[in-house]
Amino acid sequence: MTAIPERGFLLIADLTGYTAYLSRGEIEHAPTIAGDLLETIVGRLEPPFRLAKLEGDAAFLYVEDGRADGSLLLDAVEAAYIAFRRRLRSIEQATSCECQACRQAPRLDLKLFVHHGQYVRTTIAGRDELAGSSVIVVHRLLKGAAARSRRSVEGRAPGLAVITADALAASGFTAEEIGATTDSEDIEHVGLIVTHSLDLEARWQSEAARARIVIDDHSATIDVEVVVPGDPATIWAYLTSPTLRPAWEGPISIVESTVGGRRGVGTQAQCVSGRLATLEEIVDWQPYDHVAYRLAVPDLGPIEASYDLAGDRAQTTIRLRWAASPSEQPREDVVARIHDEKQAALARLGKVVKLLPTAG
Repeated sequence: MTAIPERGFLLIADLTGYTAYLSRGEIEHAPTIAGDLLETIVGRLEPPFRLAKLEGDAAFLYVEDGRADGSLLLDAVEAAYIAFRRRLRSIEQATSCECQACRQAPRLDLKLFVHHGQYVRTTIAGRDELAGSSVIVVHRLLKGAAARSRRSVEGRAPGLAVITADALAASGFTAEEIGATTDSEDIEHVGLIVTHSLDLEARWQSEAARARIVIDDHSATIDVEVVVPGDPATIWAYLTSPTLRPAWEGPISIVESTVGGRRGVGTQAQCVSGRLATLEEIVDWQPYDHVAYRLAVPDLGPIEASYDLAGDRAQTTIRLRWAASPSEQPREDVVARIHDEKQAALARLGKVVKLLPTAG
C-alpha cells in the first residue's frame, strides 16, 4: 500500500549531558532516573503531540496539522521544560542517595527541536515509523551549531528550544513575538535551514520567581468542581482559546489582545454575551495546570477567578473558583445563579469533548 504524505510538526526532546551522566553514574540508577525524566517530558508533550518512538535519551513526537493551534504547541514545549525542571528539583530534594547517578542528575538539562514539514508513516520490521526529509532535518538539528552553542560557566548546557523557520511560520508567530534569536544550520543534502532559539532556562527562572494566584476555600465566592472526559491539554485548549470557548459557553464573542502575540500573563479579552460584557485579564498562566484571571463582572464587581486541572488521558477534574473583592457583598441570588450557570457550562464542555474524534 502506498504511504499517504502528511504534514505536521515534528519534535525531538533530548536529555542534554546524558552520555557523560551515564558514563559517570551507576548503571543501576542512571537509566532509571533518565527514564523517569523522559516519562515526565513526554507526559507534558502528549497531547497535543503524539509519541512516535523513544530513541535512547531522546523522545521523537509529532502532531498533524489542524490538531492544535500555534499558541498551544508553544505552550506544550515550555510546559514540558518546566515540568522537567520541577521533576529534576524534586529528585534532588527527595533523594538521600550519595551515588554518582543521583548526585549528578541535576546537571542534566533538556533541549527541544521542532520542525514542520511533510512525512509519511511506514511500517518497518513490524513497527510504525515516520520517514521523509523533514524527519531527517529535525534529527540533524540534534548535532547542529545551535545545540552546541550555549554553555554556562559550570559547563552545563542550559535548556533551549530550537525551532526552524518552517515550524515558526506554521505556528503563526515571529521570532520577535516569542523572544527567539535567529541563526542557521547547513544540513548536508538538505541545504541551509534557518532556526530560532528560545531560551527555556530564562523561562524556568521567570516561572520559579513568579507569584502564584491561588484562591483558597475560605476566599472562594463561587466554587465548582466537575470531572469531564479528555486529557488536561485538550481541556485547557477549550477553556482558554477564544475560538473554542463558544462551543461550551454558548453564544459569546471574544476580542483578545495578547502581549507579544502569545496568549499568557497580560492577555486581555472582552467577552460579550447578549448585551452583557465581561473584561478579563490573565494574571497567572501554567499550562495545563492552572490559569487565573481578573474579571469585571456585572452584578459582582471585581473578581479573581481560577481554573485548576488535574487528570490523565481519560478524564480531567476541573476546579473553578471565583473570589469577589473583600469590599463587595454580592447578593446570594446572584452568586447562586452564576454558580449554576458555570456548572452547566462545564457540563456542556464535557459533552463537547466526549464527541471529539480520537487520534488515529
